[in-house]
Amino acid sequence: MNDLRHRGGFETEEKYRGIPAHAFPGVHEMVLKVLLKRLSPGAKIADIGAGHGALSQRLRDNGFDVTAFDLDCSDWLASEVSCYQCNLDKSLEPIAAHGPFDAICVLEVIDHLENPRSFLRDLRKLARPAGSTLVMTMPNPLDTFSCIAMFTRGIFSWAGPAQYLGGGHISILPHWLIEAHLRYIGITEQDWLFLAPYRHPMAWKRLIYGGLSQLRRLMARSTRTDFFEGQTALLIARI
Repeated sequence: MNDLRHRGGFETEEKYRGIPAHAFPGVHEMVLKVLLKRLSPGAKIADIGAGHGALSQRLRDNGFDVTAFDLDCSDWLASEVSCYQCNLDKSLEPIAAHGPFDAICVLEVIDHLENPRSFLRDLRKLARPAGSTLVMTMPNPLDTFSCIAMFTRGIFSWAGPAQYLGGGHISILPHWLIEAHLRYIGITEQDWLFLAPYRHPMAWKRLIYGGLSQLRRLMARSTRTDFFEGQTALLIARI
């Protein structure tokens, strides 16, 4: 079986200092905002599945001590941050050797892995004895646009057959499942944000989409509907 890289190339919607950011616009900025609020300058951060280094460089520029890890560091672009090779499906020991860390960032990675719950359990090996901040993002299959795709085509956004081999998205992981995995292994302090709401480029389709989204809210049997709008789910947890 071939290893799958967690990225799709150099052309991305957003860049930081010329480095491709493999996330929806605004996601890296929100991650930085969360960490600035929770950590002191100089805090030690692991950026796992760091891609070409856009988040790592952004965090370093804001005063953090960042170490990056990826399956393949041959096209690493954040020259001021060290990147080390690590296959997350095998072992986190190469990461633990550089820890412990005050915060662990794992953006757009967990749905690429063969055993998500085992990975979440192993992340604790990277934390400080008093606890560390985990910041994780993943595609949100429950947002309205994704649910329309499921209703009309039988696939969730970022989780179809083409994504399985072409992008390496091998698991469909709604936020409630990650939340349940974490509670199962004893991590209960969790906050969730939902970012990057879908906006159709055509005005009349935006109106239709808005109507469907509103109808969904009216029909919802749950008091929580924040996950209806946001293509990215962002988790903040204490591990």
